[in-house]
Amino acid sequence: MPPLTDRYPLPVLQDPPGAGGERPRTWRSLEELQGSPELARAAEREFPPGAAEPPRGLDRRRFLQLAGTTAALAGLAACRKPAEKVMPYTVQPPDVKPGIPNAYATAWEPEGYAAGLVVTSWEGRPTKVEGNPDHPASLGATNHVAQALLVDLYDTTRVRGVKQRGTPRAFKGYLQEQTERASRLEANGGEGLWLLLEPSASPTRRELVERIRQRFPRARVETYHALSRDNVYEGARLAFGRPLETRVRYDEARAVLALDADFLTQGPDALREAREFSRARLPERGAMSRLYVVEAHHGVTGMNADHHLRMKPSEVERFVLAVLGELAKTHGLGGLERYRELELAWPEKAREVRAVAGDLARNGERAVVVAGERQPPRVHAVAHLLNAVLGSQNRLITLYEPGVEAVRSGPEVLRELSEAASAGRVDTLVMTAFNPVYTAPVGVTLGAALSAVPNAVYLAFREDETSKHSTWVLPAAHVMESWGDTRAVDGTASILQPLIEPLFQGLTELDVLSPFAGVAAQTPYQLVKSHWQRQTGASGAAFDDTWDQWLAVGTIPGTQTQGTRATVDASAVESSVRNFAREPSQGLELNLLPGYKMRDGRYFHNAWLQEMPDPLTMLSWSNAALLSPATAERLSLKPRDKVKLTFRGRWVEAPVYVLPGHADDTVSLELGWGREWSGDADAPEVLGVNAYLLRHADAPWFADGLQVEKLDERGRYATSQDHWAMEGREVAIQDTLGAFEKKRPEYLKHLKGPVEELYEPFKYEEGYQWAMAVDLSRCIGCGACVVACQAENNIPVVGREQVERGREMYWLRVDRYFEGSPDEPRAIPQPMMCQHCEKAPCEYVCPVNATVHSDEGLNEMVYNRCIGTRYCSNNCPYKVRRFNYLDYRPKVTEVEKLGFNPDVTVRMRGVMEKCTYCVQRIERARIESRKERRPIDTEALQSACEQVCPTEAIVFGSLHEKDSEVARRHADPRHYAVLHELGTKPRTAYLARIKNPNPELEHG
Repeated sequence: MPPLTDRYPLPVLQDPPGAGGERPRTWRSLEELQGSPELARAAEREFPPGAAEPPRGLDRRRFLQLAGTTAALAGLAACRKPAEKVMPYTVQPPDVKPGIPNAYATAWEPEGYAAGLVVTSWEGRPTKVEGNPDHPASLGATNHVAQALLVDLYDTTRVRGVKQRGTPRAFKGYLQEQTERASRLEANGGEGLWLLLEPSASPTRRELVERIRQRFPRARVETYHALSRDNVYEGARLAFGRPLETRVRYDEARAVLALDADFLTQGPDALREAREFSRARLPERGAMSRLYVVEAHHGVTGMNADHHLRMKPSEVERFVLAVLGELAKTHGLGGLERYRELELAWPEKAREVRAVAGDLARNGERAVVVAGERQPPRVHAVAHLLNAVLGSQNRLITLYEPGVEAVRSGPEVLRELSEAASAGRVDTLVMTAFNPVYTAPVGVTLGAALSAVPNAVYLAFREDETSKHSTWVLPAAHVMESWGDTRAVDGTASILQPLIEPLFQGLTELDVLSPFAGVAAQTPYQLVKSHWQRQTGASGAAFDDTWDQWLAVGTIPGTQTQGTRATVDASAVESSVRNFAREPSQGLELNLLPGYKMRDGRYFHNAWLQEMPDPLTMLSWSNAALLSPATAERLSLKPRDKVKLTFRGRWVEAPVYVLPGHADDTVSLELGWGREWSGDADAPEVLGVNAYLLRHADAPWFADGLQVEKLDERGRYATSQDHWAMEGREVAIQDTLGAFEKKRPEYLKHLKGPVEELYEPFKYEEGYQWAMAVDLSRCIGCGACVVACQAENNIPVVGREQVERGREMYWLRVDRYFEGSPDEPRAIPQPMMCQHCEKAPCEYVCPVNATVHSDEGLNEMVYNRCIGTRYCSNNCPYKVRRFNYLDYRPKVTEVEKLGFNPDVTVRMRGVMEKCTYCVQRIERARIESRKERRPIDTEALQSACEQVCPTEAIVFGSLHEKDSEVARRHADPRHYAVLHELGTKPRTAYLARIKNPNPELEHG
């Protein structure tokens, strides 16, 4: 008889045919690209040694303080109904049924404007945030910050009650004192009264502010935000003569030039812009758009660019002026004749300038130029001029009157306030803007100045740097505890309704302003409702019915505006261009960035955001000094070297992170870090570097003159970029449009189709066949799905040290790959979750049958059976299983238990867990369909990651419905199975990422 291997030949694990040589190799880090032996050894060690509790150097109390509310949210099982202290009722309301969640529409103001939300509430307990599909700014999606709002809601370190110089006081006493003081101030027209507010599109707040101005004509009402949009408004004022908002239709654009603009994740309309941009990136729909991003760092929008043109931040202005001159000279666009003599000697960028200008000219009215908020007004004005000349201002762009107070809100406001307070000219200061003492620029000693203010009132969410110097500290209400209103960029109005009674006697901004507006007796609910009642002219039951409809839908019909018309003042733009300094900057430039997760620092205590990996650096729990590989080599710096950054006599120390694709001779540093933990922490720990210590009022974002000194010690940061390594296999696939069109329909044939099998496979012929599809052309790598999965599935925070050990618990991670050279890489984000393989390797090796397969294709976990051998994780080629090294179920307060999702079992120490395809949502939909005697509506059924995705990159459904979106994507020519050669037959399909590069700039 012939040998067994001759009779039953086994498939051999090897690189799939076509994997080598056709596409550049992908890599995650410079260490992987260089073949670091240390990294190779780490990849061989599947599990970090030791699972002792408590973690090394971190006692249990300190761990809970660092992990904040999230450790609590992953705590005791949520099977018991909490005591009804917040919403007591003796007669059950008709809309509240035990065990059945309700959804309520509301909104929040992430950038001064509205984004619609729908919040899931269990018997009065908000547990999950989603986007409102009927809201024009969210379209059913949210970002990572909105998903993490629940952590702040249930944070027990929030300010509790009114305090005067640290002494608890009753709100009634505070209200009486402020009312009396307002009466005294009224006698002199409000001289000495200052209001420091954040930009807001709230109509009711605007009405209160107008009342205050009328009552106190000599008062100062100022807006302030550390991430001010002053440049946007001043640029529009320069171009149009007045401040305006710009709304771009990216789904109709064919060429986009982004000038230091991260429009996919930042800005008041980012969710809508990301959705529309993704719809223009699908090769099967015809012509794809082309995106050029000019920036110093490597942002999310830059990661999705067809051409990422890296340069110093000060050179962005020079680049757009060079494009302007090229369009005037070579392409002869009407309206640019006066710029034909504009000559910028810049031979090293001449090729890029010609290619970008040519592409803009060819696409004409379907080409658009956008400028980022960090760039000076002149860059914004030139962008408006180019859009007007190209014709896109009328085709792709709508201009709106600002819904916020379009006045200056930058650091200059704090300088004037500090000078007035120090001189004794401020009697009463009301602050609702976030922590101005912490965010104040260098030279503005606002903390000391506040000590000279007799009546400094601060509305604070937590004790912070500003509360230390304030006379009165008021507890700020969470957005889910507040009545209010707001508008989107297009004018659409929404009502903010509370989902839960304030947990810590929280007050809204309307509460704080009402005594000075003379309406202290009215509640925020009364103020908002009466404002809109006056707007409609209705009254009584008729208005009450209308009001209820507004609350149910989340928007107020008929409030959207049609935009406005404006003409570019070409002479004013020309005058500003004439003043441009032709010589480029010399030496190193400091580049300050808005915190991707922390923003201006207000989310510093949010553990979900702290632990979420940054989309590009994959950093958790801190920031770092970002340098290009070439600059790091020139300065003899390596990753994690500690450096001293000195700028205009001020310095900070930071660890080095070498970021591929970063501009040379530039050091980038995120704002919002380096704060001390508030609350009752025994040993406050500073996480990250406070970049505000280098920020000057005349250089809020970038400037030259930075000095870098290498120190003898090593720095520390936690990054997950090399965790769960794929060992160089063909996992994340990116190609050009030309290559895809040439190979269709045989595209990626070696990564799909049948595989050799020893046994007859199980046939899934009946019932539902659950599956997922991830379109990498749509995915922008924002990470919202990571936090949404965490919120939905009670996934705990593990802390900085455990991330350093590779023990993060995320069921879904977004891997970031690079291909090409370290200086000019092309980035590829790839969401990776359990693939729910039909032939799952994890199932074969479990000794206790804790992981099994359902007849609907789900790879299921039975937690009660699991004994923690970790064989399944070792045998999983996708590295998506997570082991509970520690007990994340400590005894927590009743308040912190409220945020649990009761549909999801909380796991214990020693148990393996993973993505379940949101099986709890499947089962809830199944129960509802049985009650109504109908099939499951698989199109309406969404996983948490699918529902949150701004770009519709993730789709979930059943393959048995051949016309479903998930079935269509599984049949798409771009689809492939990750590690197809292993024969695991994953139910999750990926669609290759297609880029549309300009042939004139293709390289590598």
